[in-house]
Amino acid sequence: MKNVDNVNDTRKEVDVVYVIGSKLGSTGIGMIAYNIVKHLEDSGLTYKIFCRGYDKKLKLNKKNIKSFGYLETLSFPLRFLQKKLNLNIDPFKHVNYFFGKGVARNLPKCKIYHTWTDLAPEAIRKAKKFGSILILEGANSHILNASNILKYENKKYGVSDPYYKHKLKSVLETYKLYDYVICPSKFVYNSFLENGFSEDKLVLIPYGVDLEKFPAGKIKKDSKFRAIFVGSLQLRKGIQYMLQAWEELRLKNAELVVVGRVWPDTARIVDRYKNNPTIKFTGFDSNTSSHLRASDIFVFPTVEEGSALVTYEAMASGLPMVTTFNSGTVARDGKEGFIIPIRDLKILKDKIFYFYNNPKIVKKMGRNARKLVEKYSWENYGERLVKEYRRILNGKTN
Repeated sequence: MKNVDNVNDTRKEVDVVYVIGSKLGSTGIGMIAYNIVKHLEDSGLTYKIFCRGYDKKLKLNKKNIKSFGYLETLSFPLRFLQKKLNLNIDPFKHVNYFFGKGVARNLPKCKIYHTWTDLAPEAIRKAKKFGSILILEGANSHILNASNILKYENKKYGVSDPYYKHKLKSVLETYKLYDYVICPSKFVYNSFLENGFSEDKLVLIPYGVDLEKFPAGKIKKDSKFRAIFVGSLQLRKGIQYMLQAWEELRLKNAELVVVGRVWPDTARIVDRYKNNPTIKFTGFDSNTSSHLRASDIFVFPTVEEGSALVTYEAMASGLPMVTTFNSGTVARDGKEGFIIPIRDLKILKDKIFYFYNNPKIVKKMGRNARKLVEKYSWENYGERLVKEYRRILNGKTN
């Protein structure tokens, strides 16, 4: 593979190397990484970021960023086929392979190597040989926990599993190399604890939200009761339960807004509800704030997450929620909404119906949600993570 700018100078050690298989500054993973980088720049720690592209307008020190954005073109044919034919394939398989090779080839010596599950395994092993402290970003629950949850959904809906079937063994082997796991929620924390990780290797740091980008305050123009689901429409996110619950409720003067791209594993399920006039499918929309502020409640019956950023964004927008413990939300049951068991259609319908009949509770819990999430700004997240880096570098125990 071509070594673009010959960054492989292992003589110059850096404090932190952070690796993400996404575009720095984009949604999801990219947003989390961007807020880490911003705080690393102010921390005085030396660092190197490896990513798959970034917005050149970002106010970051570009010399510390090694981007492999051009690799995204490898995914275009598979992404096209995935969308047109609803193929349940991994369009980024080859992208991740070459990205991993590039990270390994250009990896400097580092004191801390922080990465995501099964990303650039060759570079992980190389960092281990350097004597680096290896940190896993626990953006999802332990792979045994996640695979068991998804195995149930896949079997129930007759879907093949292109990821866990092939990755389980290699991920479990890589897990053995990590010194720490950053857990964004108790759901993730518990899953690693239950699968053999000791508490001294687990660090709980919830994610954050841009409080200015997601302001509270309704922009509704009608009296219709509006529930909203935001996220990719896949089995893992529980959209199958959301759609069934909503159709069975048959609420008057009510609408469900579904914001997100349809994945192949739910394409046939979603098609069943396309003719329901009370369900509005918007497709992917980067401007979720306007959708959230035009809604009354946020409903997210996901079965497997790490700590879904949409839950923070909904709370910042002043929405109470109906979600699961597996969402990794910071919301508390009965305070900012309701935390329900996964796959429980009856309770899901009961809680939506309760909000439908109690507009004063909707407003009260919505105010609670905004107040609580103000403690979880991206600034607080970045500060906590940098503090953890320093603790690790100083050799302190939890």
